[in-house]
Amino acid sequence: MALDFDIDFDGKLEQLAKAPKANRLAVVSALLMSIAVGYWYLSYQPAQEALQTYVLKAHGLQRNLNNARTVANNLPGFEAEVASLQRDLDLALKQLPNRKQFEDLLQDISTAGKKVGVSIKSIDRDQEVNRDFYAEVPFKLEIEGSYHDLARFFEMVASLPRIVNVGALDIKVASENQLATQLKVSGRATTFRFLSDGA
Repeated sequence: MALDFDIDFDGKLEQLAKAPKANRLAVVSALLMSIAVGYWYLSYQPAQEALQTYVLKAHGLQRNLNNARTVANNLPGFEAEVASLQRDLDLALKQLPNRKQFEDLLQDISTAGKKVGVSIKSIDRDQEVNRDFYAEVPFKLEIEGSYHDLARFFEMVASLPRIVNVGALDIKVASENQLATQLKVSGRATTFRFLSDGA
């Protein structure tokens, strides 16, 4: 069934022209109001919403651009800061290595002993104790030397880049004569290491 939209516009206009002036003004006003409302809802309002969206997006992009320009202008400063932080990290990792470097520590202790004339009798590593982000690495130490040599030895151990805490020490006379007294020192010390993801 076909719909017939054939409207006689000329006839309608003639009827409107013959209508009283007040009726004509009412019809024309209603027609203009309908056009205005249709334009508002179908064209103007969606365009305004799209404009607001684009304005907000433009402001966000402008902020990002300003931030990027600030970073670009301060790039040498940022690079210097990163280099400084890397140096601090390298120093911290020497004090608290992230790998099992106990053998390196043994070498440093042996070298310190040789430099000051202390005889290292034994260094025995104990079981590690894991903490939150680091592990304690305790070890037993037995050394012999004169009082002054031992003092210099512990001073050198304290100045090593790696942290070494010396605990309670047992000091006995190993040998004694008129020229010198040799002391035997035994005790425990602890170093530490950073627990990385690979532990």
